[in-house]
Amino acid sequence: MRRVIIIVAVLFGSPAWALTYMGAPSSNAKQGDLFLGFDYTNSELDFEFTGDASRGILDNVDSDLYLGRAGIGLLNGLEVFGRFGVGEIEDFGNEFAWGCGTKATFAKSGDTSWGVLFQLTSISLDETGHNGDYQLAGDFDVYEYQFAIGPTFGDDDTRVYLGPFLHFVEGDADLVTHGSVDVEQESELGLYLGISWEVADNTHVNLEFQGTDDDKLVGLGLAHKLGGSSD
Repeated sequence: MRRVIIIVAVLFGSPAWALTYMGAPSSNAKQGDLFLGFDYTNSELDFEFTGDASRGILDNVDSDLYLGRAGIGLLNGLEVFGRFGVGEIEDFGNEFAWGCGTKATFAKSGDTSWGVLFQLTSISLDETGHNGDYQLAGDFDVYEYQFAIGPTFGDDDTRVYLGPFLHFVEGDADLVTHGSVDVEQESELGLYLGISWEVADNTHVNLEFQGTDDDKLVGLGLAHKLGGSSD
């Protein structure tokens, strides 16, 4: 049997970097299970940069992420995944983007499972572009980290998951008019809520909401399990 889980992310504004779709923090993968998928994200990037003699903010930088996903079950209830693709950033064109992560179930009782998730997402730019009053040139690398924990309720037909998550950003950039600067954001605590429906045999659609004091996210997604059953 085959499983397809649909995951697409649509994100709305953030103070330093748009949030990224996570999915349920628990995993029902069996050892050796293989997963393929695709993530799409539309977002706005707002971030602050600081240097020895400079400080500034770039606001409302539009971006689209197109990431293929591959994952494997290392153990029952433990999986790792990678994401590779491009990020189309306003005024800079298409740039390399990648990510990786892991999630695991650490407790289960009936139809309720508890899990933890960690993921990293990165975009790199290697060209000159203009945004607002700033010209960026050379290397531009930003890394976003998310850590989540929480329960997942339900069976294969319908699942609901929720809990707190931690989100922070770091990176560096070479600004023509400001020299080398650091890009950073202090960690932020947020909440997430998601629901998953089985719309066909081993086919699931996920809808997810995330929020912090400044950020909001609404997401969907797509993944494919190669073989195996739906449990």
